[in-house]
Amino acid sequence: MQITMIAFGTRGDVQPMIALGKGLKHHGHHVTLLASRNFADWIQAHGLDIAPSSIDIQALMQGIGGQQWIEHGNNPILQQRVMRNLLKEAAMPMMQETWEASRNADLLLGSFTSAFYADAIAAKRDIRHATLLLQPSATATRDGRVALAAVRSNHVSWLNYAFTKLVIDGFVWNIAGELGNRFRREVLHLPELSRRQFAANQAANLTLHGYSQHVVPHPADWSPQFHTVGYWFLDEGNAWTPPAELTQFLADGAPPLVLGFGSMTGDQPEAITRLLVDAVERSGQRAIVLSGWAGLGDVALPPTIVRLASAPHDWLFPQVAAVVHHGGAGTTAAVLRAGKPSIIVPHLADQQFWGRRISALGVGTKPILRHKLTVQTLSNAINQVMNTSALTNNAQRLARLINAEDGVSRAIELLRV
Repeated sequence: MQITMIAFGTRGDVQPMIALGKGLKHHGHHVTLLASRNFADWIQAHGLDIAPSSIDIQALMQGIGGQQWIEHGNNPILQQRVMRNLLKEAAMPMMQETWEASRNADLLLGSFTSAFYADAIAAKRDIRHATLLLQPSATATRDGRVALAAVRSNHVSWLNYAFTKLVIDGFVWNIAGELGNRFRREVLHLPELSRRQFAANQAANLTLHGYSQHVVPHPADWSPQFHTVGYWFLDEGNAWTPPAELTQFLADGAPPLVLGFGSMTGDQPEAITRLLVDAVERSGQRAIVLSGWAGLGDVALPPTIVRLASAPHDWLFPQVAAVVHHGGAGTTAAVLRAGKPSIIVPHLADQQFWGRRISALGVGTKPILRHKLTVQTLSNAINQVMNTSALTNNAQRLARLINAEDGVSRAIELLRV
């Protein structure tokens, strides 16, 4: 079977798709990932084909639009506005490239970024289509533990359903419904959809959630077409050789913290780095700073802190005490798998949701919103996470449950391929 997987997004969006793609290939299928050409070598190194997109996701995140998204990412009204502006320049190339990449496909696997057009392409090509999500669907639910935004986040309540229905349920439609209908009309020559028709199509579509039910329980009021299957982990640590400086640093003392915000760029990386360094020094801990796309750590560092461009999470996280991160779905999953507590600093999108879940599960501190991050708030959180054994114990127990799951096999079973 020829399978095209839509993997527009940052590294954290692409990595689980590679893991699932490798599982599908192992079952005899030919898999092509549609992803930013930035990731071409990485995808091909894992034995998968790539349909390279013209969209440079790193340049997009480092541009004015990406910077605005990060600055306003925890404000839902401004977030919709910024995302709509970003899609104005990226949506049509995304849709056109998906149309071309699916030319020979028998199965099209979409994602959050393709929710507003992938089903139309599949319908036009008369092929099967399923959606792969790394975070809960925005579909309304009474279960506040699952709702991306909830009035009562840790309870099952009709207030959650009503709020989600009014504010969140139409999130994708409000951002991209007009663009999706334009593509249907001008390129695919299909009739336009109303918001109600779009929502009905989403509920009827096979949707696989690539996270653990032990982290986010599956709600009783979702469509029977929705499934929570477990994480899609990509192991890369065994093939990675750490630099000698890192090996020596780890051997020289107690397990350090890891601090990094992944693909979350910022316009003041030096100022953010100094804040992180000051907070670590105030807490008296050792730390590794992962520079990421934001270029963190490019300042003079004390001997108790080292800078690392990147490292496979499955190699690094098991060797540290705790992780300070942005709360991206992929990074959160890797920290949970390693059985380490988190301090989450949400920047945008679903990151605030993961921060709430980590806190509610007792495997991390309360999230610190990006605009509230200070030396004091971070050092307090570091002290809490390093001196509260219950957080580590809870994280280790949850890790055992997560590692007992096989999300890739369960997804393949439900895809019936």
